[in-house]
Formats: sequence, C-alpha cells, structure tokens
Amino acid sequence: MSKFTLLFLAIAFVASFNSCSKSKNDLLKGSWERVNVENINDIYMYVWEFNNGDLTMKRNPKTDPGSVTITDTGIYVLETNPVGTKLQIIDTSSELYNDRWDVLKLTNEQMIIKLDIEGGVLYKEFVKIF
Repeated sequence: MSKFTLLFLAIAFVASFNSCSKSKNDLLKGSWERVNVENINDIYMYVWEFNNGDLTMKRNPKTDPGSVTITDTGIYVLETNPVGTKLQIIDTSSELYNDRWDVLKLTNEQMIIKLDIEGGVLYKEFVKIF
C-alpha cells in the first residue's frame, strides 16, 4: 500500500469521527426530562438543557409546568472517540455531577448516562422533550 493511500485512509478515519462527534452534539442539544426512577410519584419534573456548552438544570412542578426553578448550571463537553462517548460536566454546584460520565445511549428520543463512583454506579435516564 502506498504512503498516499495510507495518508488518505488516516484522514478519512479522523474525519469520520469528527462528523460523528458533530452529529452526537446535535443530538444532545436541547431539553431532556430526567426519568425519576427513585420516586415515580415525585411532584416535580427535572429537566436538563444542553445548549452550546452550557448546561442548565431545572425543576418544574408537574401541576404547573410553566413554573420553572433553575436548580443548577454548569458547562459540558461531549467527547467522542473510537472507544466510546463521554459527557464531561464541570462547574456545577454539585461535585457529584462534575465528572466524566459514560454515554451509554444517545438518540433523538433517549439518553442514558452512567458514572462509576466509590461504592456503586450513578445511572441517569432521560427522554428528549424538545
């Protein structure tokens, strides 16, 4: 195989991951309702909004969805590589969230992230609301 062919294949390989990362960033952008499996009778709906590197966490009463309380803010970076996808969250008031989460699933409708912590695993499921 010629050096030109190897160079072309290397460039194509890198370009494919850059476009994949772009499309995953597009999938992530928007509002996601966190599925509250800890308390299915919770009176609140929890929403995480991802917008160009800014993360806003909100809480809305289910009886009055227009009444919004911002519970936290931070910064995020979506990292995509051949091994997998990571969601880096920083600068929130909760040190628990400030880490590199494994993205297990990211589609137009659903996102699942997990974080290995001492003594267990944090697991968050979301459904896209817009």
